[in-house]
Amino acid sequence: MVVNLPPQFHEKESELKKAKTIEEKISILEEMLAIMPKHKSSEKLQGLLKSKISKYKKMLQQQPKTKKKSPVPVIQREGAGQIVICGPPNSGKSTLLSKLTNATPEIGDYPFTTKIPVPGMMDYENIKIQVIDTPSLSIEFTENWVGDFLRKADSLIFLFDISSDFILENLEESLNVLEKFKIKEEGGFTFNKNIIWVGNKIDLPESKDIKEIFFEFYSDKIPEIITISAKNNENLEILKEKMFISLEIIRVYTKTPGKPPDTENPYTLKRDTKVIELAEIIHKDLVKNFKYARLWREGNDKVIIAGRDFILQDKDIIEIHA
Repeated sequence: MVVNLPPQFHEKESELKKAKTIEEKISILEEMLAIMPKHKSSEKLQGLLKSKISKYKKMLQQQPKTKKKSPVPVIQREGAGQIVICGPPNSGKSTLLSKLTNATPEIGDYPFTTKIPVPGMMDYENIKIQVIDTPSLSIEFTENWVGDFLRKADSLIFLFDISSDFILENLEESLNVLEKFKIKEEGGFTFNKNIIWVGNKIDLPESKDIKEIFFEFYSDKIPEIITISAKNNENLEILKEKMFISLEIIRVYTKTPGKPPDTENPYTLKRDTKVIELAEIIHKDLVKNFKYARLWREGNDKVIIAGRDFILQDKDIIEIHA
């Protein structure tokens, strides 16, 4: 039987001949494997491609590990919270950062394009959230400072390619890195960070079948998976909302008597913050002289008279009297 390879396969063959690095060759071979039709007549070619990929991965592992370590990067925290994007190689982390924020990271179709963390600021309604792209998670190549970034973040986006034939292997390796960095429980599936699980590249046709395979293995472990196309901006608004929720923060608007509330510059506070804790943030004299607060809550027409220990909620409007 004839394999009937599509034109894109032959284009990738030409790219493979010009590829200079092992990483590029692995990436192109994986794309060729994804592009080619899967049937009995193509089994021999599939095996050949997988054998080449395996050979190049072994070559990577055997490369000298005496390279000088890069200096530990520092990024100043900004905005209402910090979310770090992590995940396997070629999952589209840099593309996602560029679509969510004002950042312009280097974007390539080969693994390990990102060598240093790249920050950007994402607008969400009337606040800004800092989002950071980090190098791919790899047992062989991920430096220890990446773990420090992940541990200090308020929450993580774990981004993976939902169209990749190697989705299970890539995910397993990345999870091993998270275990090494003490973010994942050893031998279990518990994490000490808020994680948003995101499957990228649903614009590719092969994602439909691979997604079903992935869900068979992980649907009982991961309660919610958001599927997106960063390239086509698909479901990014849903992702933004989940990012805000993951920060476990609220926005509170203040007003002075006789004047409208300042709805452009809310205070961003941790969930379950009390009125008196907000008063202390605004000015310490408000704590000493606090009498009561008038509060307007979304969906409630009545003014609430709130005491010191009243728990605030997202989008509350508050007028403190002292």
